[in-house]
Amino acid sequence: MASVTVKVNGRPYPIVCGDGEEDHLKYLAEFVDKKVQDLSNSIANATETQLLLMASLLIADDLSQAYESIDKLKDSAENTAEDKLEEWAEKLETIALQLETA
Repeated sequence: MASVTVKVNGRPYPIVCGDGEEDHLKYLAEFVDKKVQDLSNSIANATETQLLLMASLLIADDLSQAYESIDKLKDSAENTAEDKLEEWAEKLETIALQLETA
């Protein structure tokens, strides 16, 4: 197991992670830190715990919206694929009928 120390809101946090995951974990911590900094700049009297919780909720909301978008895209792709299959099936049936009558 590897470990890395990340900083969020100026505080260091030692984190244990899988070997090779250090850079990704640092990237994620920078993402969280950015959310916390944005909140800190807009909310004057929030405690660090409140900032971390609000940042977590904002990130969770973003993730939830991303999942919804993915589901809509999957549904759209499935519907489009089904429509195309039906279209090709109709074309093949038409060709088969033409061949039978030729």
